[in-house]
Amino acid sequence: MDGVTVYWQPGCKSCVRSREFLGTHGEAPPPQLEVPVLVARLLALLDSAARLTEQIPDTALATRLAGGDRSHLDLAYHVSQVAVAFLDSALGGRLTCEHFDRTPPDHLRTAGDIARLMRSVSQALAVWWSANRTRLPATLDTYYGVQPLHAVLEWTTWHVAQHARQLERLLRQRGIAPQPPLAPILLEGLPPSEDAWDEEVPLT
Repeated sequence: MDGVTVYWQPGCKSCVRSREFLGTHGEAPPPQLEVPVLVARLLALLDSAARLTEQIPDTALATRLAGGDRSHLDLAYHVSQVAVAFLDSALGGRLTCEHFDRTPPDHLRTAGDIARLMRSVSQALAVWWSANRTRLPATLDTYYGVQPLHAVLEWTTWHVAQHARQLERLLRQRGIAPQPPLAPILLEGLPPSEDAWDEEVPLT
């Protein structure tokens, strides 16, 4: 698709094209938030996702999500890997589908384990930003081609936001009031998604 920015492509288990990002002709609208705002938002979302994850009972972590083979633990771990994918590409590597298909290693088996991982990824992202904010690469290498950093960062932030919404929903479905709930301001300025369980953001 020459000249078209594609954020998710079919062909990988966790990689599908998102209509939230694509226009009617497959062209992505320009990001609404500036890069510094997106980085701050992504850091805040990772922190929120970590707090939400900590509230999932360990006895529920192996429970499979409806309609798929991903567990609560898998979903929480996936959030960290979405951010890792961006960071790997920002550090000169490549954002791959493999990032999104990863499952938790054996030493990460509790909600606390995954929450700590999310915070370590957030810290690594903050360090990268502090060291590189004045000399950012214009583009990043991804499995769907070379893409503008700004666009990939927006997609990453939105992707983490969607899964944070899903973690919050899982808590509510178990009768657990999220403490604190996901702040609405964290979603402002990101491409809109009416439902956290949007079919275009598969959980499998």
